[in-house]
Amino acid sequence: MSNIKQELEKIKIPTELHERTKLGVQKAKLERQGYSGEINSSSKVSALNKQRRLYKRISMAAAACLIAVSTITYTPVLAAIQEVYDKIFSSKHIDDKGVRTAVNLGEGQTVDQTFYDEKHDITVHFERVMTDDRETKLLFTFKSKKTNLKNFYIDIFEGKSSIHLVAGDEKRMPLDHVGWGSRYYDSKENKVAEALSFESIKEYEGQNLRLEIQNLTIYEENQTRSIETIWPIDFKLDHSAISERKTIQVNKDFNFGNETYRIKQVEFSALETRVVVTGSDTKLLKDERGMEYKVMSKLEHQFLNARKIDKKYGYIIDNEKSGVFLKSAGEKVVPVFSKGEVAGADNEYMMIFAPVKDRQDCILEVGDDIKIRLTK
Repeated sequence: MSNIKQELEKIKIPTELHERTKLGVQKAKLERQGYSGEINSSSKVSALNKQRRLYKRISMAAAACLIAVSTITYTPVLAAIQEVYDKIFSSKHIDDKGVRTAVNLGEGQTVDQTFYDEKHDITVHFERVMTDDRETKLLFTFKSKKTNLKNFYIDIFEGKSSIHLVAGDEKRMPLDHVGWGSRYYDSKENKVAEALSFESIKEYEGQNLRLEIQNLTIYEENQTRSIETIWPIDFKLDHSAISERKTIQVNKDFNFGNETYRIKQVEFSALETRVVVTGSDTKLLKDERGMEYKVMSKLEHQFLNARKIDKKYGYIIDNEKSGVFLKSAGEKVVPVFSKGEVAGADNEYMMIFAPVKDRQDCILEVGDDIKIRLTK
């Protein structure tokens, strides 16, 4: 059977068929979940009926593809269709709205690989990789029948874990983190969903790569320890994994809390929107010994003011508090708080938000009174 699978996966799917299938998947996802990725549970019966109708449409679309190319079984196209039913990475359990939006729109490269960590009885399933000029997202789940995974983390930010890139004969140092990433533990299934965030690998497009997740971080009460292991994934970085980032120079000043700030630029990508700011209190300071340090600016305090920690969904918005938001096409665009520790240049502060619907219509709202038009 494995030989048959290998032969099948050698078959090249026509580009037109692949693109049409991808568009069909995107449309089905949008019909089922909506653009925002929120899960609507107001009517279980209605949702079930919609799901059944959706299942029929997707099944028919998949069947049509199979008739056109009868040997695409177990290919990335079919894997993408199957992902319509896995709502973990498009649900509010993933507290990175950028990831949820990208998954709903079919962004990224489906890798669909499984690795079994026999020593620790952990089955790892790598689902998708997405990258642009600034960062990479690796989406995967891991579960176990014997090992309780509640306190198991892949923490490359401040834990014992790391991720390494192997390109050809070159093995790089651990890739740097981009924020904390997003994690959800399902106690019923003893399953963890992880959206790991690290530096861009866009430059390796078209190359065969190996990513190695090394060591698990275990957080138990006040103790932190590690478990030595390696979880590998091998794939060729396809163009479908890569999204473009567009930067617009803004250079607009505003005052907040008796401080003066300048919005230097705004960056748009499929994973996020970054607003880069300098200000009178964003610069590096020096102590009496000449050591440089940084303190939170008043703008950063305002940005974090609306952040709330929810036991079920991680970082969420406290709608009763003012904060800093984007508005695009008349809709509020929320911050991505899991990227709160992403550093810019020494005198910069970066505010990161979810992707916007209309890049030509963006307004930055600071508190209740300050509104700065970024584009248009």
